[in-house]
Amino acid sequence: MSIISAVKNNYGKYLAKTAGGVAIFTMVRDSHTLGKLQSDVTAQSRDANICTDLFENAQRLDTPSLTKARMKDKVFKYQLGSNCLTFFNSAIGYFSGFFSNLVSHVIPLGLASTALFAKNKKLACGSGIALGAMAIFTFIKDGLGFGTTKFLQK
Repeated sequence: MSIISAVKNNYGKYLAKTAGGVAIFTMVRDSHTLGKLQSDVTAQSRDANICTDLFENAQRLDTPSLTKARMKDKVFKYQLGSNCLTFFNSAIGYFSGFFSNLVSHVIPLGLASTALFAKNKKLACGSGIALGAMAIFTFIKDGLGFGTTKFLQK
């Protein structure tokens, strides 16, 4: 059996697997981009909150003590120059953004995974058809703008 005849007999399965692969690539790329954006936002907002808390702590003393004042001042200045927490906050933000986007697109992700990894030809083709229908619906709704709210009416 030649390769060409094998492709002719299973072209639906190969089209479904291609559509599934393209859909998964697109979702992972979008999730990665959202993860990078969320990473910066989370790291900066958490660092700002920590700095304001430490600044407030450095400005108040329970009892008058020069040692405590210097200690609090050193801790505050060390935190301002340290990037250790920024690294962890950035990682938390990245994973939060990445997985939130995947969760919000769970149905296309499931259809794409089924189309790509299914051993059964009918199941792969059915998932590919459903994925194509969702892609057409998304193009009409979001790409062309039908069915969306028009905020700027003439």
